[in-house]
Amino acid sequence: MHDVYEGEGMFEREPIVGNITTQIAKIIGMRVVSGEFAPGDALPVESELCSAYGVSRTTLREAIKQLAGKRLIAVSPKIGTRVLPFSDWNLLDRDVLAWRLNAQFDSKIVEDIFEMRICFEPRASFLAARHGNEDTVQIIERRYLELVAAYDQSAQHGVSAIRAAADANLEFHLAIITASQNGMFITIGNAIKAALRVSSEMMQREAAQPSEDLVLHDAVRGHIVAREADAAAAAMTRLLETSRDRILRYTTAPVGP
Repeated sequence: MHDVYEGEGMFEREPIVGNITTQIAKIIGMRVVSGEFAPGDALPVESELCSAYGVSRTTLREAIKQLAGKRLIAVSPKIGTRVLPFSDWNLLDRDVLAWRLNAQFDSKIVEDIFEMRICFEPRASFLAARHGNEDTVQIIERRYLELVAAYDQSAQHGVSAIRAAADANLEFHLAIITASQNGMFITIGNAIKAALRVSSEMMQREAAQPSEDLVLHDAVRGHIVAREADAAAAAMTRLLETSRDRILRYTTAPVGP
């Protein structure tokens, strides 16, 4: 199988894992979401794709079936295999979101992610403060302490330390969403883990003063523990807006001299 996406991106790309069918689906899917195959374009014929990736027709057809299920492409005996319009894509599909983030992490995606997060995470914080039980609040406390420890390690600025801090950040936010006891919020949180993880990782890479981040996180934690619902929502809004603005400064900064 041929390697397709090489070189360094804005963040460390996840390795392609899984069986051959999953790998082929990911490669073609990333070519679609990156715009290499634009909406309305026909994919290369089966024989060409099989030759390019060194796989059988059966494997390729299974990969194409996966992509059709994610609404990236449509297969028709009359028109062949074509890329669907962006409006048809299942953007909350875990794979589609991850591929898009890997292929095209830019300011528009950052804005989309944080606009969505600002729509429901402050409300989740409000509900966590109002309805969270003792067990879920204790989990938030524990996740915050893990975040503090991870931030201490991230001062080393190694890839593994940054990822550990990003994971701790993710778990803190997911704990709050879970504590909201809103089933729809919990479902959304699980669906957008890829977006949360990558935005957390980007934030860690640009954390010039981690102590400021911890102050913002601690404010959210403290208001939830104190059952101050409105203040918890406001603190989460400040945290998300600060994170968004920092990442946007990075994605829009000029590169090179």
